[in-house]
Amino acid sequence: MAIGFFLITGTSKGIGEALAKKVLQEGNTVLGVSRNQPDTLKSNNYYHLSFDLTDTSRINQIMDKTNEVVDKQSFDFICLVNNASATEPIGSIENCPPVEIESHVKIGLLVPMILTSMFIKRFADEKIRKKVVFISSGAAFTPLADESIYCSTKAGINMLAQSVGLEQKDKEYGFEVHSIGPGMVNTPMQLAIRSKTKEEFALADFFKQAFDDGKLQEPATVAEKIYTILENKYEQGKYISVNEV
Repeated sequence: MAIGFFLITGTSKGIGEALAKKVLQEGNTVLGVSRNQPDTLKSNNYYHLSFDLTDTSRINQIMDKTNEVVDKQSFDFICLVNNASATEPIGSIENCPPVEIESHVKIGLLVPMILTSMFIKRFADEKIRKKVVFISSGAAFTPLADESIYCSTKAGINMLAQSVGLEQKDKEYGFEVHSIGPGMVNTPMQLAIRSKTKEEFALADFFKQAFDDGKLQEPATVAEKIYTILENKYEQGKYISVNEV
């Protein structure tokens, strides 16, 4: 892959942190957006913006930082990775606090919509390879009890990827647009799920058993596969599972 610029949300832990590390190892430049910067992301090519993604009124600051980084150098490839996601609320819909529902939907769906809009507008005229991806989930296709908010936002970003993909497909220098299914990954989100009782989360025992049986992939392994997907070209709007790599 040509040397690129990657804007990645949710780089403080899990898949986002591991992917940022992989992208940097390949000689690329990364702007990570999350509340905290992990100590593992130390590189002259790593830039960080500490940002609360629930504050959607300030998303323009992310693009301001993007311009600050991109204007300093030349890239052959640019990519937005909408990775940030929320865990709570978990539970039946009537037990989900409205404030947690709002925060979850902002992080998981509204921010990717707004950021994708801004990113595509900013780089629309650049005659280089460009890509926007969304880290999705099998939960986008399978309804899960006590995960209605999570399932809904993931289904939403899949449809967003398909729709924006159609908008971009016939443009000479349009963006490649995809959603990516990482599978079950050993992240803090999985730990939070496993900490729930069966009364709090209907599938608690299933995820505990999956962990005990070693069915969860490590973030670094998944990041390798996601990077391979970013390197390759696919049908516009396609959902790509890391199991295909």
